[in-house]
Amino acid sequence: MRSRVWAALAIVVVAVSLAGCSSPLDVSEAERAATATCEVLQPLPGVASASCTVDDGGFDAGISRDTSIELKAGVTAQEAHRIMTAWLSSKDGGFDEYEISGSRATSLLLSLTTNADASFSLAPGTPPTGVAFVEEWLTRAQRGMPISASAGDRRTIRVPNAGLSPAAQANLLDEFAMQTRTDGLVLAIGDDSTVESPASASLGATLRAFDPSYLAFAANDPDHELAFTVDAFTGSEPRLRFRIPTGMAPSIPPDRALIETSGWPAIRAVLEAAAPSEEPYTVTLTAVPGQVIGGFSTSGCTPELTGPEPQFGGELQAQWAQIHGIPRPETCPR
Repeated sequence: MRSRVWAALAIVVVAVSLAGCSSPLDVSEAERAATATCEVLQPLPGVASASCTVDDGGFDAGISRDTSIELKAGVTAQEAHRIMTAWLSSKDGGFDEYEISGSRATSLLLSLTTNADASFSLAPGTPPTGVAFVEEWLTRAQRGMPISASAGDRRTIRVPNAGLSPAAQANLLDEFAMQTRTDGLVLAIGDDSTVESPASASLGATLRAFDPSYLAFAANDPDHELAFTVDAFTGSEPRLRFRIPTGMAPSIPPDRALIETSGWPAIRAVLEAAAPSEEPYTVTLTAVPGQVIGGFSTSGCTPELTGPEPQFGGELQAQWAQIHGIPRPETCPR
């Protein structure tokens, strides 16, 4: 009796395992589609090499069809754009129109033979992106700039440089015309700064105004803890963040008033640099992970901050208002 039970269990286990594995017929069909895609792309001008592979995914992971193109040195934006449109019209790039049962296409990945830190990712079924956007990425990539771009639900350009000063980030806003373009491009700088076009007209000047404060913190940052980031999306107040060096931050818990801490002169310089504006923004100061010193908004309203409770509550907002001679409102809209 016991042997029959074990035999039945073994049959169930095998059946479940087989159900989770990819069908050999689906794998073969995916491989045929991948081969056909490479046959279309490889002869195109500007293609140094083409790789069209199939990953059966193992147990219950699904089959994926991956297409990677390495572009030749000197490739033009028109040639790169033609490669993208050819892929979008292929079985791998067409998404729903050319869906293959049992497998899915991943994004097309373009890279350069001359710059290992440059790439362009194109999602299946994406409306063809214009040559101008491809050229924005390609001209900088060909100059050796570390840069990646992607097109899918939205278009993004990522510059992986971390630790840039406020002025350096403002220069990138200018380079990509983020304050005048209206195409909804997202510019990602480093790991944490994200700006969506069109950014407010005053954002570049705002960032540059904080550069002296940033440099003052940098002069007392032996462990390279300092960071400045910005999030700016259309329709919402920009959010700027300083992660200041531990040596200039109040103790945990604070043992004295904010204005009596060793870092107060540098913190006050941040408040002074944040002039009242018709386009308000929020500034948050943090230090070690989990330590939120506080925040303020140039709207005059104490902002609601995410994460741990600020050490000094609304003190930064009160100090900002006092410095700029602005009465604190009794109530603030939320």
